[in-house]
Amino acid sequence: MAHPYPLGPSDEELWALTRYLLDSGDQLDDLKRRGTAPERLQDAVHTGGALHQTSLHAARLLAKAALSNATTTVDGLDAVSLLRRLAEATTSAALRAADSIAALAHGDTTTADRLLEQARIHLYRAPVTCQEVGSALLRHDGHLYAQARAARENLGPSGSAVKVTEAQRKGLASLARGDGVFRVARHGVRELESPLNASVRTATIDALAAKELLTLTPLTGQEGRSAIRLTSAGIQALLAASPHKPSRPAIATSVPSRPRAHARTGAGR
Repeated sequence: MAHPYPLGPSDEELWALTRYLLDSGDQLDDLKRRGTAPERLQDAVHTGGALHQTSLHAARLLAKAALSNATTTVDGLDAVSLLRRLAEATTSAALRAADSIAALAHGDTTTADRLLEQARIHLYRAPVTCQEVGSALLRHDGHLYAQARAARENLGPSGSAVKVTEAQRKGLASLARGDGVFRVARHGVRELESPLNASVRTATIDALAAKELLTLTPLTGQEGRSAIRLTSAGIQALLAASPHKPSRPAIATSVPSRPRAHARTGAGR
């Protein structure tokens, strides 16, 4: 599908940011060990450099998301807002780490420890927030896929569209791309196997199936696995329930599972 927007953050870029965040956090934790200032200085410089690279990566992904079509849906705007939080948090952590290097260079381990603790606090929940970015972008993609499918199948607005909760709307958006797989293990555990960044409870899937908004079709030769596909009613329910995007993106002021393995086709971010 042709569109005037450049592509937004890829799954691989989000996964790389998650790794950077985890590695930076581990390095900050390692710096808590006691030692003389000269002994700790080299490690502090290395950690500061890692945090600087992490902040640059987060800023690049924020820019890519802000320039992409993510700003055309509420879920996409949510991803932009979350990335802004990550960019702010990683930048603040990098600054505190730089200050700690200056403190260690002057032999002040007490101040250095306090600054490193502040840097660690800025990264609190950052990897989880990165996962939430992926989930929001998945829903954004799903909404665009639903629009494209509605156009192909000539599904006009329906005043009788089934009403869904916000959790069910998010579930429909996460599964709208048609690459969902539901798994029932031999021991009775039921789980959404893909897409990997989808945060959809099994109870939500059951509720959507009961409303005939999606179907579960057993996959040939794959015992216990079923393909998930939204019905026409599910597409209409999703589009009817999706809130209109605000006229201007809200500016956030505060602060993975693994990346989606499926290649994006059709709608780009």
